[in-house]
Amino acid sequence: MFHLGIIFLITYLVGSINFGLILGYIHGLDLRSQGSGNAGATNALRILGLRSGVFVFFGDAFKGYIALYLCDMIVTETQTLLFAPSDYLFFALIFSFIGHCYPIWFNFKGGKGAATALGAFLFIDPYFILFPVLGFLFVFLISRFVGLATISAFFLLFAQSFFIDHGVHHNLHAFSLIILLLILYTHRSNIQSMFEGTEAKL
Repeated sequence: MFHLGIIFLITYLVGSINFGLILGYIHGLDLRSQGSGNAGATNALRILGLRSGVFVFFGDAFKGYIALYLCDMIVTETQTLLFAPSDYLFFALIFSFIGHCYPIWFNFKGGKGAATALGAFLFIDPYFILFPVLGFLFVFLISRFVGLATISAFFLLFAQSFFIDHGVHHNLHAFSLIILLLILYTHRSNIQSMFEGTEAKL
């Protein structure tokens, strides 16, 4: 449990670094009071432009990757009665995701976590995100809804966990389901607006 506590502290704090809010402050505004009110890449793109949106996306994905890299350095070859080394990586993914959505540095109001989760899964297994990314692009190009494309990508990520060789990642089903549920929760406003026909296209 000591390792888990250290991992929570480090990865949550890393996840709390919100590039959208930092970039917004540099431009003299708070993304949470502009556009959709979300401090993520899509809203940054709409409010600050394409380059800013791309910067925020890769920044948020990078911190997800770094969070798991730091976790891996801490728990390499660590085996306890409760968790295998790979389980700690998944916990780090969840903690960094929560940090992005509820950042301590920014009054616990951040983004929706998709890019951060993507970067974390990139560290776990780059091949595992290939089909979800392609699924995102397919749904987005058809619908122009970023929220729908994001939800579809993480649903595909969960679904494909039943058809691949997990190797050491034996709890991949459970943790990918947890991330899918978190994505559905953080995108609940998008889901509601899509049902109401008011969701903005990109």
